[in-house]
Amino acid sequence: MQYRKEIDGLRSIAVLPVLFFHGGLFGVTGGYVGVDVFFVISGYLITSILINEIEGGQFSILSFYERRARRILPALAVVLIAATIAAVVFMPSDFLKDYSKSLVSVVTFSSNVYFYLTNGYFSTAADEKPLLHTWSLAVEEQYYIFFPVLLSLLWFMGRKNLILFIFSVAILSLLFAQYQSSQQMVDANFYLIFSRAWELFFGALVALVGVQRLSIGSASREILGGLGLVLIFYSILFFDKHTPFPSVYTLIPVLGTMLIISFSNSTTLIGKLLSHRLLVGIGLISYSLYLWHQPIFAFLRMKTVGEPGQYLFMLAIVAAIILSAFTYHYVEKPFRNRNAISRKKIFQLSSATIGVFLMMGLSGYYWDGFKGRIGEPLYLDTAQFSPKRKTCHTKGHDYLKPENACQYFGSDVAWASFGDSHIVEPTYALAQLLDRDDKGLLHLSFSGCPPALLFEVNRPSCSKWVNEALAFLESEDAIKHVLLGFRYSAFLYGDQLDHYPDIPNEDPVDEFTHPQENADLREVYWHSFSEIVRRLMASNKKVYVLYPIPELPVHISKAVSPFSIFGSQTMIDLDSATTSQYYFERNQFILKKLDALPYGENLHAIKPFDILCNKVSCPAVKRDVALYFDDDHLSVEGARLLLEGSALARDLKQMTASRNVLK
Repeated sequence: MQYRKEIDGLRSIAVLPVLFFHGGLFGVTGGYVGVDVFFVISGYLITSILINEIEGGQFSILSFYERRARRILPALAVVLIAATIAAVVFMPSDFLKDYSKSLVSVVTFSSNVYFYLTNGYFSTAADEKPLLHTWSLAVEEQYYIFFPVLLSLLWFMGRKNLILFIFSVAILSLLFAQYQSSQQMVDANFYLIFSRAWELFFGALVALVGVQRLSIGSASREILGGLGLVLIFYSILFFDKHTPFPSVYTLIPVLGTMLIISFSNSTTLIGKLLSHRLLVGIGLISYSLYLWHQPIFAFLRMKTVGEPGQYLFMLAIVAAIILSAFTYHYVEKPFRNRNAISRKKIFQLSSATIGVFLMMGLSGYYWDGFKGRIGEPLYLDTAQFSPKRKTCHTKGHDYLKPENACQYFGSDVAWASFGDSHIVEPTYALAQLLDRDDKGLLHLSFSGCPPALLFEVNRPSCSKWVNEALAFLESEDAIKHVLLGFRYSAFLYGDQLDHYPDIPNEDPVDEFTHPQENADLREVYWHSFSEIVRRLMASNKKVYVLYPIPELPVHISKAVSPFSIFGSQTMIDLDSATTSQYYFERNQFILKKLDALPYGENLHAIKPFDILCNKVSCPAVKRDVALYFDDDHLSVEGARLLLEGSALARDLKQMTASRNVLK
C-alpha cells in the first residue's frame, strides 16, 4: 500500500484536539471526536492492507496479528510500566486497587467494558483514571478479532455484495447507537463496540469502494476535501459533553474523515496542508502521544488541589510530546523491524508482557492496593458510604418505584427521606437513630436527580420519579416526618472539582430537557423545590430541609493519604479543608432562598455548615472521623455527627421523652 503523508497529517488533527479537550484548553469542547477520526482512519488503512493481501493470495491471520502486536504492544508496555510505577508511588491503596483492575482490563483488551461498568467518560472521577483512554484500543482490538476473518471468508461474495453487506451492518450499528443515545444509555453507548463498530466499518467502506482511485475533477476533490476538514473542525469546536454521542451527530466527523481520505491527496490543497512536515511529525508519534497524555494528565490532577491551571496542562502536553518522540524512535520503530525482531520473538515478548501485567494487576487487586506501602491513611476506615446505597438508592429507567422503596430498620415507619445522592448517608444515620426506639423509615433517593417536579431534566426518569415519590409521600398518612435534601449548587452551577479554587458558574441550560425561552432556570429550579416543601407540609408532614453540604477540593482518600511513599505529609490540612468564604460564595443563591422559607413548628433547617464547620473553614475530619466518603458526600459517621447536632435529633429526644412520660 502506497504511503500517504496526508493521513499522518490527519492523525495529528485527530490527536491534538483529544489532548486539548482532556486538558480543558482553548475551548475545544468537542475534542473527543478525535478518537472517531482515528477509528475511521484505522478502518480504512487496515482494510486496504487486507484487500491487497487477499487479492494477492497472501492473506495470513497470523501475519495480521503479528502486525497488530508490533504496532500496539511495545509502546503500550512502556507507558504501562511508567504508569504503574507512578501508581505505586503516588496512589492511596484504594486508588491503586482500582488501577490494578484497570491494568488487567487493558492487557485483556476489555478496558472499554471495565470503564463502562465503573465510570462515565465525562465524569470528574474519570479524569483521574490513568488508563481511561485505553477504552478506544479495546474497541479496535475487539473489532479486529473478527473483522479480518470475516472479510476473508466473505470475499467470495464479490466486492459489490461485500460493500452492501458491510454497509448494512454499519447502518445497524449506527441505528443501535442512535437508539441508545435516545434512551440516555450514555455510558454503554460511549464505550461498547456495538455502538462504535460502524465508525470502523465506514473507514473500511472507503477502502472497499476505492473512491480515491475514481476519475474525479480536481475542483471537486478540492471542494470535497475542504468540506471534510470543515466537518471535523465543526465537530471539534461546537460539540460538547452534552452532544449525544455516538449518534447521528457522530456522522459529521466520520463523514468529514471519509471525505478527506477519499478526495484529498498530495496534489490537493487540503492534502498539501495535511502533508506539512509539522503535522506529519505529530501524526507519526500520535499513537504514543495518545498513550502518554492521559496518565500524565491523570497524575497531575490527582496530585493537585483543584483543577490544574492551563499552563500546567500545556507543560504536560510538552512532556507528553517529548516522551512520545522518544517512544516512537526507540520503541515503536525498532519493534516494527522484522529483520531485527522475528515473528517468534514478537509473540514471545507479547505473551510475556501480557502475563507480567496480568500478575501485577491481579496482585494489586488481591492485596488491596498493597496497604501500608504509602503509610496508613488516617481515618480512612471511617470514610464509609451507606450499606443501603447499592440496594436502595435508585436511578435510570428501571428505577425503584416509590411503593417498593426500602424501609429500615424498624417496622413502625413514620419517617421518610426524599432527595438525591446527598440524602443517602443522612438517611442511614437517621435510621440508626430511629432504631434506638425500634422505629424505621422510608428511603426515597434518586442518583443525580434535582427536585424536578415542574421541569424535565436530562436524566432518565428523574422528573417522573420526583412526581411519583412526592405523590406517594402525600398519600401515606403514616409518614409524619420527611428529611429533604439535594446537591443544589452542583446542578445549578457545576461541579466544584472542575473549577476549584474558582467558584463554578456554569449555565444550567444543558441540564434541562425543554428549557423555557428567556426563563431564569435557577428560579424555575427553586420554584419546583419550594413547591415540594409546600405540598409536603400541606399533607401534614413535618419537613427537615438539609442545607448544602460543604464540598472538599479533593477526594477524601487523597486528602487523608500521604502525598507519596516518600513522606507522611497530606495534600491538604484536614482540619481546614475548605474555607467558609468558598462555601458561602459557592452556595450564595440557594442559601438566600433556603433562608427565606417559613420555618416554624412544621419546617426545620439542618445546616451542615453550622454543625460541622467554624467561622473560618470546614474540616475533612472531625472528632477523629472522616466526614466524607468522597469529595462531596458525607460518610455515615459524618452524617451521624451532623444529625446529632441538629434540630432533628433534639426533636427525636423530645418524642422519646414524651412517649416515656405517657408510659
